[in-house]
Amino acid sequence: MRVIRNEEVFAMTQRYENIMVAVDGSKEADLAFVKGVQSAVRNQAKLTIAHVIDTRALQSISTFDAEVYEELQVEAQDLMAEYEKRARDAGLTDIKVVIEMGNPKTLLAKTIPEQEHVDLILVGATGLNAFERLLVGSSSEYILRHTSVDLLVVRDKDKTL
Repeated sequence: MRVIRNEEVFAMTQRYENIMVAVDGSKEADLAFVKGVQSAVRNQAKLTIAHVIDTRALQSISTFDAEVYEELQVEAQDLMAEYEKRARDAGLTDIKVVIEMGNPKTLLAKTIPEQEHVDLILVGATGLNAFERLLVGSSSEYILRHTSVDLLVVRDKDKTL
């Protein structure tokens, strides 16, 4: 049997200083956002709200259409403004909004957490079935395998997979 030392207990009960929530407007991401706000309030932490516009989906567009990118950027800014307002209404003041374009998996697992000095990531469970996960892979699974910080995957208790 392994005995846990006091230093290990302290490390396990550490306070998070910068909590990142990945949001995309889905119900699952919204559940993660709510839990992230609660965690930031409880830890007196900074809240980083991250949204990645998946440019992989835009590769099928034959010609570069700046209007499409501008429209996606405006939609993302509107979405993030609403999330930021909700976080402020919950009592948070130290909030950072990050909007990136690219591959959500790599940006959420490595790039954004490293740039923003995040120590906890919250994501919503995708609800993909086993076959869909086999084909495309879940973002939360990718983040789990590639991030160097703690990860909390928030599930919808009303949803059965």
